[in-house]
Amino acid sequence: MLLSAQTTTCNLTCLRWSRTEEASQFRYFERPCVYTNIKIDEVSALVLDIGTSTTRAGYAGDDIPKAVFPTTFGYTTHYSGDENNKEVRIHLGDEGVSLWRDGMEVGNPLQNGIVYDWTPVPAIINHAINRSLHCDPAEHPVLMTEPAWNTQANRERMAEILFEEFQVPAFYIANNGVLSAFAAGKGTALVIDIGKSVASVVPVSDGFVLRKGAQGIAQSPLPPLAQTTAFTMLSNGNANVGRPGASLVPHQLIASKQPVEVNMPPSFALRPERQPGTTKTWLSWAENREVEEWINGCVGVLDQGWNDQCVSLYSLIELELTPHAAMRPPRHYEFPTGFSSVFSSERFIPGEVYFTHHHLGGGPQLPPTLPQLIHACLNATEPDLRPALLNNVVLTGGNSLLPGMADRINNELMRLAGGVSVLLSVLFEYHADDHCRCRFRFAPWLGGSILASLGTFHQLWISKEEWKEHGPNIVAQRCK
Repeated sequence: MLLSAQTTTCNLTCLRWSRTEEASQFRYFERPCVYTNIKIDEVSALVLDIGTSTTRAGYAGDDIPKAVFPTTFGYTTHYSGDENNKEVRIHLGDEGVSLWRDGMEVGNPLQNGIVYDWTPVPAIINHAINRSLHCDPAEHPVLMTEPAWNTQANRERMAEILFEEFQVPAFYIANNGVLSAFAAGKGTALVIDIGKSVASVVPVSDGFVLRKGAQGIAQSPLPPLAQTTAFTMLSNGNANVGRPGASLVPHQLIASKQPVEVNMPPSFALRPERQPGTTKTWLSWAENREVEEWINGCVGVLDQGWNDQCVSLYSLIELELTPHAAMRPPRHYEFPTGFSSVFSSERFIPGEVYFTHHHLGGGPQLPPTLPQLIHACLNATEPDLRPALLNNVVLTGGNSLLPGMADRINNELMRLAGGVSVLLSVLFEYHADDHCRCRFRFAPWLGGSILASLGTFHQLWISKEEWKEHGPNIVAQRCK
């Protein structure tokens, strides 16, 4: 039991989403940038949020970012004359990696939410500021976002890139958890972020991350585990309902297809000219993209969870499910190959990965679940602060969009509270209008937009002069 026997109100704000190789020379393979009649205000700061799934960029004070594009990039190598004279072209944007190219490899600079490969980062920043916003970075201060577990070396490297390569006049880097709380209008909050690569729970008090509470919760790769679970399900099929394993061939490699009945093998023809030039990294990305599309279209989360007799994922025999799953309507889904099937109770298995691993059977050590992360976070905070955190729970991240996720987290919070009365107030419903969905789709970016537009924030900027005088040490002193 985490709290004493007192009445506690738990307000859950749902901030949802709708959904290298070293080279001798790099060229950003995009159309030329032209600056056209841009009105530049003295404090017109830019906000840049580089996430594992997408990168968001826009102006401080706006409700939504002007540019949103995949962080995953493609790169092709071109030789001129001999092998020592080569050029690597980085392909970014909506068609950067989704457009098939001969010999194109695929990469992502982030791992567990932080940058581990700095080679493509300047290209991503260039695409966001120069190509998408059509801005001169030398004329705008830039506020960047970062996860709670980012390293000091990474923060200094990001500042160095923006000051030295892009010549920005001022820079600041702010924490995602704090910014998500600001986006919800809160200075104190328990921020539950379920992103593409990491699920985290971060306690925020008076606009600062409680580092003691974040020490054991920073990195839990639950989203990739859920996707791997879905990949295994789709590949293995389900003999109980006569479903063969689904072929995850992407549409870019399909020349033609014929309609077939449900659960019948697909009838399609591949594009033979693209087989030799398809790389393993691109094919892996494309197959995982198909799994993501299936998750977005079919997967749900049960509000009460599964019973202990739940089937093991790897057998899918004699499926015994809780009535909550059996009573839910099935979902029909068609893959690019033309294969289609109806997914019923088993479509809740990937979503259950976030809350329990009983149905996964044996195997390697599994990461902490969301209830375990929440429990560890609250236990690491001062008892007097826990009611305030539970009064202000903020749910954000792309995978928080899964239907039923907010209700399940509410039930888990009530269970963890040890019998204390918990009232859930969902300030943003799934059926809200498109403008609200866009507004709450990018919580850290929106919080950064709010923060950078405040008049009292100007004194926190790290100026170019301060960077030249103090060097990288100024980042730790100013950005806390």
